[in-house]
Amino acid sequence: MEGMRSAFTAAKLTSLLGVFLAVSVLMGIIGAGLLAPVVGAAGFAAREGVGMFDRLPGDLDQNPLAQQSKILAANGKVLATPAKQNRIIVESKDISQNMKDAQVAIEDERFYQHGGMDLEALARAVVSNATSDNTQGGSTLTQQYIKMALKEEALKNRDAEALSQLDARSGMDGYVRKLRELKYAVTLEERLTKDEILVGYLNLAFYGDNVYGVEAAARHYFNTSAKKLTPSQAATLAGVVRSPTATNPVANPELAQERRDTVLDKMYAQKMITKKELKEAKAVSVTELIEGNLRDSQRSCINSQNPYFCDYVTAWLMQQPALGKTPAERLETLTTKGLTVETTLDLEMSKTLGQMLREATPKNKYHVGSAGSVVEPGTGHVLAINQSSKYSFEESSDKVVKTAVNWNVDSAYGGPGGMQIGSVAKAYTLVEALEKGIPVEATLKIDKPGLADSRGVWLDNPENPQPMPADGETHPVGVFKKEDFQEGCTLGDPVWTVRNAEDKNHDEQVKLRTAAGLSINTAFATLASQVGTCDIRDTMIKLGIHQGNGAEPDPFPPSIVLGSDYGAPLTVAASYAALAADGLYCPPVPVTKIIDSAGKEIPFEKPECEQVIDKEVALGTVELLKGVVAPTGSGWRAILDGNRPAGGKTGTNDNSSHTWFAGFTPQLSTAIFVGNRIGNSQPYDGDMVDLQIGDTYVDGPLFGSSLAAPTWKKFMDWAHRELPVEDWEKPSAEILNGKRVTIPQVIGMTETAAQEALRDAGLTGSIQRVASGQPEGTVVFTTPGVGSSIDTATPVVLHVSTGVPAPAPAPAPRPAPGPTEPEPDEPEPSAPPTTDPPTIEPPPDDGGGGGGGPGNPDPPGQDGKDD
Repeated sequence: MEGMRSAFTAAKLTSLLGVFLAVSVLMGIIGAGLLAPVVGAAGFAAREGVGMFDRLPGDLDQNPLAQQSKILAANGKVLATPAKQNRIIVESKDISQNMKDAQVAIEDERFYQHGGMDLEALARAVVSNATSDNTQGGSTLTQQYIKMALKEEALKNRDAEALSQLDARSGMDGYVRKLRELKYAVTLEERLTKDEILVGYLNLAFYGDNVYGVEAAARHYFNTSAKKLTPSQAATLAGVVRSPTATNPVANPELAQERRDTVLDKMYAQKMITKKELKEAKAVSVTELIEGNLRDSQRSCINSQNPYFCDYVTAWLMQQPALGKTPAERLETLTTKGLTVETTLDLEMSKTLGQMLREATPKNKYHVGSAGSVVEPGTGHVLAINQSSKYSFEESSDKVVKTAVNWNVDSAYGGPGGMQIGSVAKAYTLVEALEKGIPVEATLKIDKPGLADSRGVWLDNPENPQPMPADGETHPVGVFKKEDFQEGCTLGDPVWTVRNAEDKNHDEQVKLRTAAGLSINTAFATLASQVGTCDIRDTMIKLGIHQGNGAEPDPFPPSIVLGSDYGAPLTVAASYAALAADGLYCPPVPVTKIIDSAGKEIPFEKPECEQVIDKEVALGTVELLKGVVAPTGSGWRAILDGNRPAGGKTGTNDNSSHTWFAGFTPQLSTAIFVGNRIGNSQPYDGDMVDLQIGDTYVDGPLFGSSLAAPTWKKFMDWAHRELPVEDWEKPSAEILNGKRVTIPQVIGMTETAAQEALRDAGLTGSIQRVASGQPEGTVVFTTPGVGSSIDTATPVVLHVSTGVPAPAPAPAPRPAPGPTEPEPDEPEPSAPPTTDPPTIEPPPDDGGGGGGGPGNPDPPGQDGKDD
């Protein structure tokens, strides 16, 4: 046994030759390739060792340390610190002397005396390792810093070979590693001051529990800064570095405390602290130091004050070319470069919005949740987004109470693909009507309703009459045909039947103000047929409306007119903000500034605002939408305190699964969504009728006016509590009342061509079928007649041939002979009605109602629902 041990010791002595050579080199014993007389293999090894040392690089080319970035709210408070490593780089002045002393005391007590290599410690380690089974390290703090820096670089570059070399402890690889670290250390000591080396070490070191660098560690364990660390706190951190897993203060407080006390003893022995300070520092246990102070890392958004906004900002940054050419490069920049991202988020506003949404839709059996977005008109700044759910990657079974899916944004930013916007879409038909010259005070001529069953089948279709349904349930409907709409943006089937909410408001004439205020489906379908559905779609796109998956609105009337497309609350809020800002559309933007770790601003692609509609048109649209937020409007529950000027629109799809109120003042634009069937959330099997949600009872169907409108009012009243009352300018007389134009010559045209001619003249034209031998679809005459001078507020009726002449009347008794009058060439058109339509009582709902039935199957990409 003794012989084996001697052989082992001899082998160790031989294998440590490289280390002795390195020591000799740095002591001057080896110099300029010369060595004291050695012979044989030892001489050859020495010469090779000298050559190897001379050839090793001396300068450490280290890239900047990976450090956490900061995402800030508008008031400067930290929302999150995205990082691969939870590290915050600090300068020397921001690190307490206690921390510097503690790290030196435990790792390298002669740090301030040596030049990068402690010969005494190295020689002692060599002798100990050669003559015993114990292994001692002779590394200085500078050498440890070098090794950490090289490891950091290898990890960053995913260099497995370099990592393997850094871990080499024996053989030639071990000697090379040691020699390289020694040479780096000596060179580094020549270039940097001791304090610079120590600060670099403290910023680089791993302190366990997923924190890197002393500043992140101080915040994490003790809720303080590196500048304020006490001797006890500093000693705790300094003791962790050698074995961060075993001495983790959270996982192993006993071992951490034992190690801390060792550090404190060394600090006392080196006269860094007094005996009184030693006693006081040891008197507090590590558990007591941490208790109540431990802070979660905000490396991800989950711990943010608004994780949904944080996720949105992160996804938005991943689309910024200024951070890199690819998403992977941008993520690397965000998580390693120490950026400061200043956002638009108003923390108090966002928090209050979330509270109000949770109050409006607490946990309920209908799986109804709510979401809201707030955008500043004129800038596009996203001031707040929130929702009623609790942020969690472990979703609740209904995926409504708990979810990490952000309901407010497009799928490109982590959203569910949007929700059907319902009658929110009607605002764009109003914009297009005003652009075409139809004034605010216009009167619409509405065709007499047809009759449909509960599925929307047109029962009294003269070309295909249907039997009465077995259940006897029928509804009055507006009947629209393919040819009523612009080619390219028309129906998929020949007929579309449109219902109004509660089967009301089927008057033959209705003022545009009334149609807007009560959200009358048949009136809007009629108006859309007159102003052009493709043109409305173009206006929607100009004003930023798109589907939740990023696609343009579908080119079908149910989508264009009644909002069966799926959109996100943030999209709607930004679009409506353009109406509030006199037609200036600003794409939503959550970030105002990006600053790099050196304090230099990084220019990025900020979306530009654009005047997309004429200011007068915007003012006219606001004038009409003010009528919604009025005692006689569908949004009467949204009237703001003190009758503060506001405009808005309710929205409801035909099964009440998605309801909205989107509205604005000159200062804020807010879209509130309330509903179920959000993305892949669990559906509710019953009808959305007579609901008890929290303290609110919804009598009848759930409409946009039921919960969304009151929630919008509650929030907007709070948000405007300190804002001045502002109003818009009055629209011009022409926008309000129109102008006089001449009815163009449309006799003999097809109804499509005639409608286009009327649109070009700033007029609306409704269709009335008349028996005539003229070709089917041909305009026979108009009311008022062609060439008449009328206000653009006056509707024109196009009398269109059915292609079938009226039957000849029965012969009348021959009159007594007398003077005769010539037959007129064509019937004398009757004068347009001059009386106003009947007064309509304010409804408790928002004009929602069923849409197409089997006669109008869903066009591709949407399900045919309307407001």
